[in-house]
Order: sequence, then structure tokens, then C-alpha cells
Amino acid sequence: MPARISPLALVLTVVGVSYVTLFAANPMPVNVHGDGYYTYLWARTIVFDGDFDFHEDYRICPDIWDLANAPIADDINYWNMGPALFWIPTLAYDRFTGHPSLSAGSAWERNACIGPVAERAVMGSILAGILTAVLGFFGARRFAGPWPAAFGAIGGALLTSLTYYATSLLSYGHAASSFGCGLFFITWDRWRRSPASPRAWLLMGAALGLAMLMRSQNAILAVLPFATWCVEAWRRIREGERPLRGLTLHAAAGVGFLVALLVVFSPQMVYLHHATGSLFGVSQGEHYMRWGSPRIANALFSTGGGLFTWTPITYVAFAGWLLMLRWRFTRALGVALLVIFALDTYVVASVYDWWGSVGFPARRFDMLIVPTMYGLAAVGVALRRLTARTRGGGLVVAATVLLLALTPWNFGLVTAIAKAVRIDQAKPAPTHWGAVFREMTEPTWKSVGNPLAWPASIPFALRHGVHPRQWDVLGSQELFYHDHQTLDRRQYESTLELALPGNELYLAGTFQRELVNLRGHDVRVAGRGTARFLLPLHWPELGAVRLTVSPATEGDTPLVRCNFNGVFCGQVRVGRDRDALRFDIPPGVALHGTNELRLSLEAPVGFGRVELLDPDPPPSVRQRERNEALLRARRGQAPPEADEAE
Repeated sequence: MPARISPLALVLTVVGVSYVTLFAANPMPVNVHGDGYYTYLWARTIVFDGDFDFHEDYRICPDIWDLANAPIADDINYWNMGPALFWIPTLAYDRFTGHPSLSAGSAWERNACIGPVAERAVMGSILAGILTAVLGFFGARRFAGPWPAAFGAIGGALLTSLTYYATSLLSYGHAASSFGCGLFFITWDRWRRSPASPRAWLLMGAALGLAMLMRSQNAILAVLPFATWCVEAWRRIREGERPLRGLTLHAAAGVGFLVALLVVFSPQMVYLHHATGSLFGVSQGEHYMRWGSPRIANALFSTGGGLFTWTPITYVAFAGWLLMLRWRFTRALGVALLVIFALDTYVVASVYDWWGSVGFPARRFDMLIVPTMYGLAAVGVALRRLTARTRGGGLVVAATVLLLALTPWNFGLVTAIAKAVRIDQAKPAPTHWGAVFREMTEPTWKSVGNPLAWPASIPFALRHGVHPRQWDVLGSQELFYHDHQTLDRRQYESTLELALPGNELYLAGTFQRELVNLRGHDVRVAGRGTARFLLPLHWPELGAVRLTVSPATEGDTPLVRCNFNGVFCGQVRVGRDRDALRFDIPPGVALHGTNELRLSLEAPVGFGRVELLDPDPPPSVRQRERNEALLRARRGQAPPEADEAE
């Protein structure tokens, strides 16, 4: 009788073979570039310079984002050093054994800035991805058993963003972050049920410190041990014969947890203090996090980069988290996973560029990879219970169906993004689908919009009186973008060319569907009555709107009345030829998110362009002064007034 394969061996085989195959087939010419290049530089500066300072690195290596002269700091690196732990061993080996490229090739290759040595080092992300799957398996096995846990680990490893960052864009830190969070999850879960020893609290603190070292936003995981500590403190007060002594020992364990966390995270803290003057500051600047205006629906359901929209296995995992609430032995864990999901969503949705720019959609949700494996394992348990007579046949069938249905989806997305397909931009769903999967039909989208985005698109459509498919652009990358450090307005993101395909989805009211050529220009014609523009604003301090228009009928000079979010902003008569109408927007009228520009037209008018303008003076003027003062302070320089006085 042939030996049966173990669940863990199945996980390692399926995930390992898939990752190696995808890595070998990766169409990217290089694996170290973009933001990931700066993450890799952490490994380089530690191995080659033995420090956390990037002054020399930015002089002998490329500095593609000019971080040596950033607006708020000199020689700064915004990214965390933790992922370099997976890359340092190979990089150190190549340095001390004398890899050939370190003595030949370009100057950048000889200094290990780019080239074969750098490319070999970041292959450690493949190991990080495989280890994340192993952690998910062991963590889920505690409550689900081996085969549902294997289902969860394989599904989470192959059907989420982990696939991309463990096989294609290796220099980004998301695979390492998924590992760090997974290690913390299983460490915390190991001791949450019974009184934890001081050693257990030290290990939990060290695990959380490691997760934070991978990505600082992982600090929100601290709510789990804090809740565990509070529950145990309450138990000691209620049941202990000597509550004061018990609480003292428990408080000491909490201090040990905090000390272990800070010790492991201290290298990043030292660097943050060196670069920004703060131990826990946001290195990207004061505007990078917008805690008061999170784009929660967008982050979860945007066609341009939503978690559920592009990682549909999350729907299954979410169902698993809800199932865990129904079972007594997993209820506390289910609550914890849903709380982490909610907190992580809030943090990701509060980031200045919540869509994550270029890369795998919803890439900043890497904290949820192992929880996704837990949720899938819970679904596996439910399927086994439903089909108990077939000895788990239901789990086998469901796993096969999900993998066959969603693996081509995810692998196709991985390959498309590796070929530089831009998913993050505001475009109709069929455009994104077509770019990823070569060709897809449009009837479903034209009828009901993107089905994967319904939890956001349908309420949005009902609220604004538009079709759900308009969510594709209105819920994606926003207009009126300003740089988060300088607050300089970006012209491209602040100009809406209405003749471009897809941009008709910003319009409603009396606009006609087809393009019309007026006086040599393609325009969108709005009939007599109310023409509406739905404008998702990234920066809310809008000063004015300028519209390029033409009368639709020769000789007409129709009057145009403007209301912005229900506030009257004036009226202007269109000239006989192509004209530019400007409407000043009163302070405080524009809002974060979707705004409505409503125009009342006496006669049909053709619209060619919408420009969103800053107030006078623009916010960049004051921000430039703040940045200059901050730079002087960080350089230890006196302000200009003091210089003159001396």
C-alpha cells in the first residue's frame, strides 16, 4: 500500500513548486527596483558599511527617488530594515567569498547596489513566502486539524498578494512582513488560552517587535496581547487568593513583554531618531497618514486596487472568520481576527496613497495573509462537517474547485503586474480585466458593474444616483493629487480630459454617451438642464474649477450656473467659440472623497476638460516654509532671523 503524503509535505510541495515555477517564469528583467530598491539598500548598508546611515550609499549607488535631498530630511530611507534579515545571509556570503561581480562589471555592480549580487540576495523573499505558508499551516492546525489547515495554507499562499511578493517583486518587504505577522499570530495564539509564563510574554514581545521591524504598521497587532493581558489581570483579581501579588507578577510580565518588543524593534527606532528626531515618527512626513479621512470602501472594494476585488479568496476567508464566531472553541480567535481585519483596514485606508501606487492590488494588507489561511481552514472544517460521511470529500471538492477557479486568476494577475500593467489607475473593470486576462466580455459589467465590488458600488450608486459601474473610476485613484511632503499639485492628476475612454464615468445628468467633435476638438455634450460631474478629490482644499467648453450650437452663448456640493458658485455665459469657464470654490465647501459639481445649462454645451486648481496662495507655499524649518532643525542650523542677528 503506497505511503500517504502528510499535510505539511503537501503544503511544502505545492507552495514550493509553484513559487519556484513562478520565479523562473518571472517576466521582470530585474527583481530589485522601485521602492524595493531602497528596502534592499538596508541589507547593503549593513553588510558593506556596517551602519544604518545612507549618506555613502546614496553617493555610490543610484538614488532614483532623490532621498539624499528629500524635502523633510537628508539621506532618509522611508522603508523598514526588517525584510533585510532574509537577504543579509546571502549578501554576506557573496561579499566574504568574493562573488565575481564584485570585482567586475559597472561601479554599481561592484558595490552591490544592483546586479547579480543584489538579485541573489532578495531571493530570500521566496523563503519568507514558504515559511509564511508553514506558519499558517501550524497555526490553523491547532483548531482545524491537519487537512483543513493544509487547504488554508495552500489557498493563502497561492491566492493572495503573497504569491507576487514571494516570486516576482522580491525586493519589496511584503513577504517578510507576512512572515513576521504570522510568527506573531501563532506565538500569541499559543499562550492566549491559559496563564502565560514570563518566558511566554517575552517571546510574544520579541515576535511583535520582529513584525514591527518588518513594517511599522504591524504595531496594531499589539491589541491582541494587550487584550490577553487585561483578561488575565481581571481573572487574577476575581479568582486569586492573593490578588495583589498576582497582579504584581502579571504587571512584571507585561513589562517584560514591552522590553522584549522595544529591544527587537530598537534598531528601527535608533534609525528613526537619527533621521527624523523621533523614535516612533512617520518617516514620510506629517501628511502621509490621514487618520480623519480613511477611504475604507475604496481600500476594500476599489476596482483599481481593492482587497476583495482583486483577491476574491478574501470573501471565503471572511466567511471563515464569521464561522469561527459560531464555534465556542474558536470564538475568541474569530473575534481577534475580525478586530485585526478592521484595524488593518483603517490604517491602510488612511495612508495618503491608499491604493498603493504600482504593484499588486491591496499590497499593504500583508498582515492578513496568515489570518486568511485561518479563515480558509475554518471553511475547510465546515465543509468536512457537512460531508462527514464522505470522509472529507467535500473539502477535497471545494479545495479543487477554488484552486482551479482562482489560481489562474491570481497567477494571471501576478504575471500581468510583473509586465508593468497598471492596476491602480482609475479605469473601467473590463479595461483592467482585459489587460490581465487578455480578453473578457463586457455584458455583465455593463449591466451590473463589477460584481466583486458590489458591497461598495451599489450603495455608492444609490447615494449618487448613478450606475454601479461608475464606481470603477469614482472609487479608484482620486483626482487633485498633491505630493504628501511638498503639497505641490500634480497637473496630470488634477486635469480630467473628458474625451479619454473611461472618463465618461465621472459624468451624470444630461451628458450624452457618445463623443462629439466641435471645432476640431472631441467633447462630451451635455443637454439643456443639469449636467453633473462627480469628482473624487484626494486633497480637499479646492480653490477653483476651470472648464474648457464650446457651445453645441453655432451662435449660442448659453448661461452656465454652478453649484458645488450644493453651494452656489456663480454663473458665466459661454462665448461663441471655445472658451474657459472658471468657478471659484468657497473655502470649506470641498470635501474628502466624492464631490458633486452641478451645472445648470440654458442650452447644450460641449465639455472638453476639467481642471482642478489650488486656492491662492497654494498650500505648497506654507508647506515649503515648514519643510525648510524642519530641515534646518534636523541639520542643527539656526533660523534665518538668528543668522542675520549674528
